[in-house]
Amino acid sequence: MGIESLKFFIGSAGSTEYNPYFYAQHAEGADDYTIHSPPPARQNPGRIPRRPTSGQQRRSPYEALPANDAPYFLPPINEPAPEYYNYNQDNLYNPPPDHSAGSFAPSTNNVSTNEGGSDFVASLNIQQKLSSNGYEGHDAQAPNENPYLFDADTFLNRASNKLHIKRIFYWLDSKFFHERAWYSWTVPHSYQLPGHYYRSANGGKINIYRHRDVFRRKYAGLNDDRYLDPLDGRVEKLFVQTVNDIYDTENDTTWRRTYIENVSPWIIRLAYWPYSHMPVAGPRFPAEYGLLESSVAGIGAWKQEQWLHVGLRWLPTCIGLLLLMTFPTDIEGQVRNHGNYDPVPYRYWSYPLSARNFRENIGEKPNPGFLGSTKDVRLSDRCLRPRLLCFLDCVTDDNPRGCLDPRVWIDAHGGAVEPTYIFISYTAENQFERRCRDARKDIQNNGSSHCNCPECRDAASDAEALHKIARLAAKKAQVAAYWTDQCCMSTDKDELQEDVYRISDVVRGAAKIVIVVGRTGQDHLPPSITTLDLLKEWGTRMWTWPEVLLGPAREKIQVYTRRGDIRAAAPLEISKMEFPAQVWDDGEVARQLIDNYEGSLALSRLELVVLALECLKRRVEKGTTKYLEGDLSYALMGLLRQRPKVDKTDSAFQAFARLSLANDSDRLLERMICLLPFEDSHDSMPNYQHSDQNAGTAASGNDQHGRFPPSEGNKKRHYWTNLDDYWGAKLWDVEPICQVAGIGQDDTVILDGAYGATVHWDKFQRVAITTRETWSRMLARYFVRGTPAWFFTGVLTLAFSANNPTAKGIGAFFLVIALITVLLSPMLILHIYGGKVWNTQPWLFGFEGHMSLRKTEMKIFGFPSERLSWAPYASNMSHHRVNSKFLEKECEGTDPLLAGENERGAGMVSTTGEKLRFFTLVDTNTMTVTTFRAARPPTVALLCGAEGGMQRAVMCSYDWTNQCLWRETVLRMETIALQKMPRIGRVRFGLRRWEAEMGRSNLQPPD
Repeated sequence: MGIESLKFFIGSAGSTEYNPYFYAQHAEGADDYTIHSPPPARQNPGRIPRRPTSGQQRRSPYEALPANDAPYFLPPINEPAPEYYNYNQDNLYNPPPDHSAGSFAPSTNNVSTNEGGSDFVASLNIQQKLSSNGYEGHDAQAPNENPYLFDADTFLNRASNKLHIKRIFYWLDSKFFHERAWYSWTVPHSYQLPGHYYRSANGGKINIYRHRDVFRRKYAGLNDDRYLDPLDGRVEKLFVQTVNDIYDTENDTTWRRTYIENVSPWIIRLAYWPYSHMPVAGPRFPAEYGLLESSVAGIGAWKQEQWLHVGLRWLPTCIGLLLLMTFPTDIEGQVRNHGNYDPVPYRYWSYPLSARNFRENIGEKPNPGFLGSTKDVRLSDRCLRPRLLCFLDCVTDDNPRGCLDPRVWIDAHGGAVEPTYIFISYTAENQFERRCRDARKDIQNNGSSHCNCPECRDAASDAEALHKIARLAAKKAQVAAYWTDQCCMSTDKDELQEDVYRISDVVRGAAKIVIVVGRTGQDHLPPSITTLDLLKEWGTRMWTWPEVLLGPAREKIQVYTRRGDIRAAAPLEISKMEFPAQVWDDGEVARQLIDNYEGSLALSRLELVVLALECLKRRVEKGTTKYLEGDLSYALMGLLRQRPKVDKTDSAFQAFARLSLANDSDRLLERMICLLPFEDSHDSMPNYQHSDQNAGTAASGNDQHGRFPPSEGNKKRHYWTNLDDYWGAKLWDVEPICQVAGIGQDDTVILDGAYGATVHWDKFQRVAITTRETWSRMLARYFVRGTPAWFFTGVLTLAFSANNPTAKGIGAFFLVIALITVLLSPMLILHIYGGKVWNTQPWLFGFEGHMSLRKTEMKIFGFPSERLSWAPYASNMSHHRVNSKFLEKECEGTDPLLAGENERGAGMVSTTGEKLRFFTLVDTNTMTVTTFRAARPPTVALLCGAEGGMQRAVMCSYDWTNQCLWRETVLRMETIALQKMPRIGRVRFGLRRWEAEMGRSNLQPPD
């Protein structure tokens, strides 16, 4: 059945059944209704206001449903895609032949599928309009790609709307019966649907995505936020528990929200009830009093109002505990996974774009003959000598440049003399312009061009001046030839590409570097422009920077300026050591590279790559002309030994990943993954949307050609070059514990061997803890557990022993013991399940928003007991201070909100334009709480490396539509987490998840 056959369950005007989508208002015609935005949230939960209507007839705010409505089912992917069902303005909509009138409404868009099949794409080109006779269309886009329609239209929500459940029981639980709550038979039973959904970026078509889990089960559905359930491995809906302040606001996210439940046993909650919500004791315990309410020191500080508060609640608490103790329940949490974190049930099923071991690539077959070869076919060959040189003694009328193959020249000079040459460096930007695009295309296709446009005329003049200076410099240097890219590279398209990225070899073989500067089309410079000014302009180009590094060591570089009489002016000579101070604006970094190539400083290869990336990135962001997406990596490639072949289809990141894998004994990519880039305010701009990751195009903020402005576009494409870690760590400070096994599509890599754990966002769980079994705790447990038996034994003995004084005495004894235990039961229960924790079941719990440690402990354990503490240096929001109350200079983590982090991060957005939200992570293994900001709730924690005595935990969200884990943020966890975290196999991993196109979901919750 086609997906546009999905009806919105709208029926006749007389019915009042619940419709989750349309909020209708009476319009001009008797049967015409227009679609409006959802009404604002009501302020008074006791009274539900109705939206006013015009006309004489008052209608329900929920449109009618037909009695025999037939919902939409996603087709199995092994069946051929059905024909599209189009709407038009001439004919009413006719249901497809396979429309089943008796089918029931689905509660989810989960689909069990069989083998085979292809992506199902359906038309999406109109918006439905209700009439008394059926459906008709008008020119607007239909919102029927909203996946949350399946959540909304269920029997439970229909019944809730019809019976007005939320109105009646709001007083009982204001969160469960929240005004925007939806209901489900599964956990969580009450939740809020997102306000946005992912729109299909397929030109008006609806995409149905497919997923295979670790157990080979298949799932197909619309795109929404999901996670991998560690219990059964399925990809399940993502529910995020949220603090009350956020839960009461409109859900403007793409994930489902639920409220935070108290998962502690009722017996513990009731035992702590007398101590909760007590008045402040006084100045003796101003801040810590909430943690000492049930302690001996806290009781000693009580005043009259505290004793009265506890006394009024004590007896009802004791009676309630007696009843609860009568029915045995499981109070302690479950030990699972052999005492380890919940694993990540993930398996990557697809081929990589390029595997580290080439035998794993698609289409590779065994080749026994290859095993005896030491040459890697994936690497490009080195250039032993230039393809062409301009020889001074070969200038003729037919060859005015003297351009000749060096092998021909060598043969003509006896075959034993290698020609020496100088390398001519210049920039085509505003100084020596190239010919127009059409002329260059003609030269590539035909070998020549007769274009005489102004651009070509200036280019011809520039070329003549350049060669005149080059011949003069070659004569002064007493060499046989010079090399310039204007005529010393092949005109064949494929060979030209190879020559461009082998220029570094030509530079290495040159006897001298000569730089020529000037202004295009001008033989005379204005007095305000100096040679140094032009040289600084030359130094901002990405391709000229490696030419200085790779030039002959301890050889001065000559700088010629284009003037009227070039013979009258001597060239400017500048040593390589002077370039960082006089020419480049990143001298501090560039000087280290100069020292390395001059032999006065030895850099490791890792240091070399990091420093070179920083310099190249700066030049790219200034607007260097782009030839290929991977230009930055290809410029860097000249500095390294192993050079992969250039692939025109690679994005900037993929080109760098190939280069890294070819030279990666230092595991560069693995170290980069572990960094938390420090993004300044300039990088955090919400004006761009990334619609094509490989092309770097944008939907807004672009020029008339659909491109980013040069500097901004280059910055977007080279986001991965940001190696400024928040904690100040360098790549060489990180010790990886995983390996990149290949390169994936869409700027991803295949990561293997990381330690992984699932983060639970739907609700807290009871945590199994181990405490020391002291004699007082053992006696308390014995008396509490035996109280019901002693109580009823005493009562029954007294009742049936009217004439037996001994029996009465025994009965009275048991009854007194039971009553004393009951009266002391709140204290005894807190003593049994309190105390210091020696071991816990590891969990990673997450929730959106912020809670104090006291509230968090009450939600998990039932009472505050100082078990949790703030992580002092786990995230970019963590704070710590010196606590000298007992130990000198003791390090103590503090609440980030007390340090002003909430105000400081208000309105922050990521570099992809998404709003950064406030999340909290609770680790029950280390008993620490960490707050952080991210665009989405990360569902997986990957431990990928160690730094500074801590493990780098890469927090990832899961995109089930492409089986990719996307980095949301990076935290630091204690090393002991490795002992209880299982390893995970190969995963597809991406550094940045770009913002997708969103649609507004106007689903209305039941009444």
